[in-house]
Amino acid sequence: MVNKKLTSFILVLLLLVAAAFVIQSRFSSPRQNTNPVEYTIGKNLTDEAIVNDLQYFGFIKDKYAFKFALKLKGGTINREVRYTISQSMTAWQIVNILLNHGEKSSCDHGCPESNFNPKLIPGGDLAPTIKEKYEWVKTYEDCVKAIGTDGGQLSSEQYAQKTGIRKCVSPDGREFTQGKEGWVTSVGG
Repeated sequence: MVNKKLTSFILVLLLLVAAAFVIQSRFSSPRQNTNPVEYTIGKNLTDEAIVNDLQYFGFIKDKYAFKFALKLKGGTINREVRYTISQSMTAWQIVNILLNHGEKSSCDHGCPESNFNPKLIPGGDLAPTIKEKYEWVKTYEDCVKAIGTDGGQLSSEQYAQKTGIRKCVSPDGREFTQGKEGWVTSVGG
């Protein structure tokens, strides 16, 4: 009888330890040894949007666990505030920062294009810099293809007629000349 009770007790204890481990893992940091980033919360973001951002960009593992931590701490996340957070922080650490450690960042002259600085891509990796994004540009023809929403410019048709030279400035500020190899840094680039 004692053995049966002891076995039952050990089994229940093991189940409780396993459940505690599973629950705690939902609050743990998604990554290790990551750099901090600035997270700016605009004045019109809802709490739900903030939590979704944090999960979408890899700062929290479980949005329900995060909401629980936020509710347990009983605070309000301020708007138009910039916070410094990282993906190496636990949900508890991020909640503490969002409730207690922020720097006012008014959006009177427009909020940043991205809530995160540096920019992140879904999942939380750093977005490529302009230089990284256009490292494939090696020729004048590549440069012409690269011109778009990130910038870039072609010399005018009048300039080409007058000089016989066609130039292209890539979005990352390199200048290419049609028919010549290589590039130079553009003026002001």
